[in-house]
Amino acid sequence: MTRVEIFLCSFSLLQLIYQSHGVTITSLHRNVEVKEFETAQLSCIYQVERDNNARLEWKKIVGNHVSFVYFNGLLMEKYKGRVEMSGSSIRLRDVTREDMATYRCEVAAAGDEVDFAEIDIKLSVLVPPAVPTCKVPSSAMSGSRVVLTCKESDGSPPSDYTWFKDNKRLLERPAKDLAYINTSYTVNQKTGVLTFNPVKKTNSGSYHCEAKNKAGGPKECSAQYMQINDLDVGAIVITVIIIASVLSLCGFGMYYAHRKGYLGNSRPSKGKGTNHTTVPPVKEDFKHTKSFII
Repeated sequence: MTRVEIFLCSFSLLQLIYQSHGVTITSLHRNVEVKEFETAQLSCIYQVERDNNARLEWKKIVGNHVSFVYFNGLLMEKYKGRVEMSGSSIRLRDVTREDMATYRCEVAAAGDEVDFAEIDIKLSVLVPPAVPTCKVPSSAMSGSRVVLTCKESDGSPPSDYTWFKDNKRLLERPAKDLAYINTSYTVNQKTGVLTFNPVKKTNSGSYHCEAKNKAGGPKECSAQYMQINDLDVGAIVITVIIIASVLSLCGFGMYYAHRKGYLGNSRPSKGKGTNHTTVPPVKEDFKHTKSFII
């Protein structure tokens, strides 16, 4: 135990001795940080006035969810074998990120004038970052907006990110670096986003990113090359002229064909299955040769 811890413990005990109006409670550390798979000590020190049968409880609080760790003199089943009581404090072995929470120590002493007290202790589990995933466009046109991203999700607390171009660190505020006075980029160390707006041909280069936190690091992604190309106005103009010429020739050809009747509608042919009846001609030179008298 360090001198600071001895001082705090002595101060807490003296405070408890002189406070005789009811149950009181304190802790050596209200914020506990421990690396993953190590042991966390959550201290809870209480003093009662008269009631020697005080009830002790430990609870785990994550958001709005509350669950028991120690209740009615027993550890909950899920904590047996990994948690042990040390007086009114608890020792939590092999902690993981799932153990990160606020732990509440509660003491109830029905026979005291002040019959209830509680204290919260925050447990943070430190996890080093993983290798980040970097997204760097292989090419872009100068004058456009270009975004590079760097992200990893394992680190606890969340990682800070640093971008490098050709192995030279890009500052979060480039105006402080004379080498980057004319560079229009921004770096967000918390989100890992590098933005060029607008990007320039001089921004071509090899980019990589590092992630680190207080638990460990840095971990970096592989470098990727980004090529920035200038906009070729002459080539665009020539392309537009060629397309316009082709469209004009096509339009003239359609007009000429229409004028010559090459695009006229053909008459529908007679169907093969149509039957035609031939009507014999009527003789117009019929002569009355005989008379019939009644």
